[in-house]
Amino acid sequence: MCRIIDFAPRFLFLIVFIFVFVEGKGKNNSPYSFSKDLDMKIAGVSGGLLLGSVLVDYVSLDLEEIASLNSDDISDYDIRAIKNWDLNSIKMSDLLLYSSIAVPGLLLTDKIVRNDYRNFSLLWAESVFLTLGITNLTKVLVGRPRPYLYGNKAPEKYKIKEDNRKSFFSGHTSISAVSCFLMASMYDDYNPDSKFSSYLWVGAGLVPALTAYYRYDAGKHFPSDLVAGYIVGSAVGILIPKWHTKNSKVNAGLTLQMSGKIKTHLFYRF
Repeated sequence: MCRIIDFAPRFLFLIVFIFVFVEGKGKNNSPYSFSKDLDMKIAGVSGGLLLGSVLVDYVSLDLEEIASLNSDDISDYDIRAIKNWDLNSIKMSDLLLYSSIAVPGLLLTDKIVRNDYRNFSLLWAESVFLTLGITNLTKVLVGRPRPYLYGNKAPEKYKIKEDNRKSFFSGHTSISAVSCFLMASMYDDYNPDSKFSSYLWVGAGLVPALTAYYRYDAGKHFPSDLVAGYIVGSAVGILIPKWHTKNSKVNAGLTLQMSGKIKTHLFYRF
């Protein structure tokens, strides 16, 4: 996850560069349309969130602080997670994460999507990096200790890892969810009459749920971390493409005020 985060700002810059300087807006039969004003704001917000996650004064827990953690501070909903620790589950969740990131690329097997590769690529990048930005900044601001720190199953070398205070919320789950739901949503837009659509939506829901399960079993996250990650990822994966569809009923906007605050609005036209 950290390798993806380190690479993200550079890749985001590349996508913005392509968006600004490459001429054309894809094929006329594309289901999507873009606004430089709006999409540059999305890119700016995503970049700002990612930059903010780096600039925040985050410090991991040392062994003395870990020893002082009190499980009584954990809610009944989350408490069972402190008993979990499994390296195989960590590996499985990593595998599911990396596989999920590539899932939207499967749409490129469709000639219609390949002909609209620019719009497709921009939506893919916007969705993933907005989710990354929200996830990473939330992690360092909340600074929640991971469940395995409370138990005695995890070896000391894992307990003192730099990310031991980045439990909320689950990045594996949010990125898996945004990737899978983005794929299902875009497939619907490119193939509105397809009989396979319902199967893709089921798969889109199951893969991040399975990722979340392995993160829980690994002792990496509390259930509330996983629910939050699933909600954020799925929401972005569905809303970003719907936001860009031609004649979209979803209207959303971002305004950067003089005070530095970002004002947002979102409404649905019936």
